[in-house]
Amino acid sequence: MDAKDELIAELRALVEQQAQQIERLTQQVERLTQRVAVLELELAKARKDSTTSSKPPSSDITKAKPLRPPGRPKRAKRGGQPGHPRNLRVPLPPERIDEQIDYEIIDADVQRLGLTPTDELEIIQHIELPESPVYVTEHRLRIYRSREGDVYLPDVPDIHNRPIFGPRLLATIGWMKSVAHCSYTTLETYLDDVLQVPVSRGYLAKLCTGLISDSLDDSYQALKDAIPRQPQLGSDETSFKNNGKKNWIWCIAATTFTVFHIAATRSRQVLEELVGEEFSGYLNFDYFSANCSFAWNYSVKAQYCWAHLIRDIRFLIKHPDPPTQAWAEQLEDRSRRLFSAWHRRAKMSPEGFHRSMMTHRDRFLEWVRQPPSTNGAANLAARFAIVEYPAPDSAELQTYDLSQDYFRFMFAEGLEPTNNHNEQQIRQCVIDRLITQGTRGEAGQRYHERMWTAIATCRKQQRNFFQFLQSSIEAKLKQLPAPTLACT
Repeated sequence: MDAKDELIAELRALVEQQAQQIERLTQQVERLTQRVAVLELELAKARKDSTTSSKPPSSDITKAKPLRPPGRPKRAKRGGQPGHPRNLRVPLPPERIDEQIDYEIIDADVQRLGLTPTDELEIIQHIELPESPVYVTEHRLRIYRSREGDVYLPDVPDIHNRPIFGPRLLATIGWMKSVAHCSYTTLETYLDDVLQVPVSRGYLAKLCTGLISDSLDDSYQALKDAIPRQPQLGSDETSFKNNGKKNWIWCIAATTFTVFHIAATRSRQVLEELVGEEFSGYLNFDYFSANCSFAWNYSVKAQYCWAHLIRDIRFLIKHPDPPTQAWAEQLEDRSRRLFSAWHRRAKMSPEGFHRSMMTHRDRFLEWVRQPPSTNGAANLAARFAIVEYPAPDSAELQTYDLSQDYFRFMFAEGLEPTNNHNEQQIRQCVIDRLITQGTRGEAGQRYHERMWTAIATCRKQQRNFFQFLQSSIEAKLKQLPAPTLACT
């Protein structure tokens, strides 16, 4: 072999060595590229906030605040704002006045200034608590003894086996516990400092989970029984602890009432119990497995929440895959156009509104049913698929368009596209959860269910909850029929 052949052999060996090295580096780059994609997706999930997921806005406080534009921010002046109607406190009516003091200008000044008195009065009311805000009745039962030494007392059934507090003070305790979200310690302090009535936290808990809770049982059960007969419902749930174990608060909202129910599970079994298998109305809820299973198995006319859907779309906009980002941006734009037209429905003719909704729906479906190859996009597109299923009375497969469970709001009167109302209703429970850290037993759960239900329902019906609670307690003490919250 001459020098030329040796050089060629060396170069071939070098090329082979470099080829092997390139192959190893190529494989390493592919592995690292896949790893980067996984890490970017995990990072995007970790950065989820209330705008891209179902997380509450309170979870955003750990995130950095957005940068403000330069310059001093404009602040509204204190007090009433231009263009807003003036809001003045309405004086208490004459029947609420305990004392009246009239003031006159002295006669000498009247004659000197040439004044003429009128029948008009300028009213200024001062309101104060009485020195002793409680009325205490002491029942004195004389003790009698027989010749044998036995003790006899007067028979007064109305004062035995009853709480030491009357209906109004019991209603005050219940109101402060559930409306003002006071803890038992705060209630104990209030009664001792303000009312100067010392009482233990244990006795307060016994009153709340006992008499106060029992007084609302009949009205609560009546509302619970009325749920399946409603034309439209909304459902939502949030976690709640009982003795440290996770339970779930279920909120079922109708037009005129709201029912809360605490369950140990988040499964569709709770919906079967509360809403029922024969429910034939519309049901607003989130796209959650238990909700989907209930809607599918019992042919419920579901309306899934668009607010949750849009948050899922916005999360995909931050996806590391460029085609997925572009696909999600198109979906967000088409969603915005759809709702822009829906909000203008009052200005359209019925035919024009129907035509506009069908056009926007079809454009959205045309895009959502062509997802890129990522799992997130495929999972979202699956919500709008046309699926086949075996019919019970036919050998042929039937088809069902899942997308209709997102678009029922367009033509159903009064049906909202989101589940926001239920989320607003459940905030009362979330505040209680933060303060009480949950319950310790079934009695506490029943108390919260009934109180939350009565509070939310009275607000919907524009009724005074304190007066309703007081009437319920009075009826319970007198063994009379309880007042009802059900609208007849």
